[in-house]
Amino acid sequence: MDSNECPSLPLELCEEILCRVPTKSLMRFKLACKRWLALFNDKRFVNKHLALVEEHFIRINSDRKVTIISPMTRACSSFPLPYEFQATPDIYTMIHCDGLLLCILESSAMAVWNPCLNQVRWIKPESSYSINCFYGGIGYDGLSQDGGYKILRFGDRDIFRNQYTNTVVVDIYELKSNYWKKYKVSLDWHVVKTCRGVSLMGNMYWIAKWNQAGFFIQSFNFSTETFEPLASLPFDYGAYDVHNLSAFRGNNLSLLVQNKETEKIEVWVTNMGKKGVIISWTKFFSVTRPDRPVFRACEGIATKVHFIDKKNRVVVCCEEVTVDERCVSVNIYLFGEGEIEKQEIELHKRGFSWPFVSGYAYLPSLVPV
Repeated sequence: MDSNECPSLPLELCEEILCRVPTKSLMRFKLACKRWLALFNDKRFVNKHLALVEEHFIRINSDRKVTIISPMTRACSSFPLPYEFQATPDIYTMIHCDGLLLCILESSAMAVWNPCLNQVRWIKPESSYSINCFYGGIGYDGLSQDGGYKILRFGDRDIFRNQYTNTVVVDIYELKSNYWKKYKVSLDWHVVKTCRGVSLMGNMYWIAKWNQAGFFIQSFNFSTETFEPLASLPFDYGAYDVHNLSAFRGNNLSLLVQNKETEKIEVWVTNMGKKGVIISWTKFFSVTRPDRPVFRACEGIATKVHFIDKKNRVVVCCEEVTVDERCVSVNIYLFGEGEIEKQEIELHKRGFSWPFVSGYAYLPSLVPV
């Protein structure tokens, strides 16, 4: 319509509409007008939009192709890894925070990547670790992202696990100041390697085990820059069970477990206090139906990943070996009340995918690196 017949909408109304538009579409709108471009770069709008974004899955295959999947709309898009990663060693693992992915390479190099904005920022560490002897994390300082994003690295010495304490080096990098700082801390626990860590509300969380006995949730508080043990697990931890930790509703954790013996699938969620303390666990969902999938920890197969969508369905992305054991099927399961839906994303030869980066929960965002 002619602009004289349809005057411009008030900026407040435009903002309410645009903050509900998918991130990929907003990227196309950046060139529509200067007002919208300024809005998309405004921190307040970026955070408001982030709070409304639906979760996706992001996968990287060994041919360095990126696939982003929306289980809600069944949409699937693929594109090559950014050129910054094309001539580097493979990405070993990634940690998600607000649409940013902390990428840890096999060489122990690190980069922060926003796939939606196609931005990559290399983080040069002050010291080098073997890829098998350190953990990473990403979060922020304070009650909001405005406090500045930080990166965490700390060592893992298996040789000390039979002792009461383990002295490790902790490295913290501030993205705003481009500054590393280092200190030592004695830990009487270690991270369970088979379960990935999760960044939530600015802090990192892992499943960990006391060196003497017992499994629990361990956190790292980026504001105080300290490790804080939170709570025991709500079930007996089985070494051969499948476990996956995830964020829930933006400020709580969810934990999916499938018992190896009974094959029962359960999802537990936390009730977190204001300071990130776990007050209690609640069993959110369980399924014992005979047609439930059986998730196995298998060499060359990606770690399972899950989240709980806005309809309270449990969404799981996994790789499963086909009956002839020659191929791997990448599947998404949606578990709801009395229903199990299955969507096959792709089928490829066994060993084709890079198992450490094959699946992550991901929020497409406008947060710059």
